[in-house]
Amino acid sequence: MRKSIIIAEDHPITARGMENVLTTMGYHVLGTYQNGLQALNQICLQKPDYVLLDVQMPGMCGLDIVENLHKKNIKVKTIIYTMFTDINLLEQAKNLNVNGYLLKEFAIDDLKECMHALERNMNWYNPKLEEKLKKTKVTFSPELFCKLTTRERAVLNCIANNMSTKEIADEQFISERTVESHRRNIKIKLNLPDKKNALLVWAIENKGFFSLME
Repeated sequence: MRKSIIIAEDHPITARGMENVLTTMGYHVLGTYQNGLQALNQICLQKPDYVLLDVQMPGMCGLDIVENLHKKNIKVKTIIYTMFTDINLLEQAKNLNVNGYLLKEFAIDDLKECMHALERNMNWYNPKLEEKLKKTKVTFSPELFCKLTTRERAVLNCIANNMSTKEIADEQFISERTVESHRRNIKIKLNLPDKKNALLVWAIENKGFFSLME
């Protein structure tokens, strides 16, 4: 029985090209949709084996679709493809457990490699982007962690549990402004890059290390 797939892409020519490649590879394309919300509804209704999602679409973006599928407990392998080479997008996709990540510049070749990997129950991400992401990773350093105060460690643990600034403030009986101050100090002490969500990503990835030191 042929595996099924739904394509969500708001450019008809691109969608047709991807459909042709997938059909040639033996997949059953259940439909192509130009609106993200419509695509989400059809994925929930038809329950394909795979979904190929553009990052930017009217109605709902690709990553939001993935997040909604997780919330609805829809079991489907997800593939994101985009023209953007921003590694923050790849990082977000990985945090959402996306199975494949392609760049439109190499979409046809990447798609073939990606589908072969997914068939073997392996994830596949564009190699150049993944290598770039690995180079930006900041690994756990006990020496730097030990520089944190008791309060900063408590705030860091809350961040690792994905708590919002308000939730942390309520938990620690401090103001939201103080929480933000702690966030800045922690980033400086841990030598983290000054980019959005850098502290959150580090805290989640390294929680297993610093929790052992408590």
